[in-house]
Amino acid sequence: MIADVSVCLSRLAEALVLLAAPAGLQHDWCERCSLPEDELALNFDDVYQTVWMVDEQRPGLLTVEVKALLDGIDRALTAMSGPEHAEVWTCEGLMSDARWERVRVLARRAVAAPTARTAAC
Repeated sequence: MIADVSVCLSRLAEALVLLAAPAGLQHDWCERCSLPEDELALNFDDVYQTVWMVDEQRPGLLTVEVKALLDGIDRALTAMSGPEHAEVWTCEGLMSDARWERVRVLARRAVAAPTARTAAC
């Protein structure tokens, strides 16, 4: 279980760092991996779901602050989803849409906030 927790937290950190990155770096990642912009959200969503399952098994894994930030990121990405928001999921949208900047700000705050495990060490 500890290895699973470590892997989960590592994947979460990677997803958050990517979401916190400047738009140009996010675009470069999409280009380098030959992935569309929506993969940024899909990558986070996969980890987000796993983190909640692990946190249920290991209560206290994440601080209340981190949980709130993760929920905020999830809500922000969900609000941008759907065909009516297709323009957000383009290179231009990634670079200029204010909703992406909101996601970046939340992700930066989550990266900077300690998890409960880190705080206890």
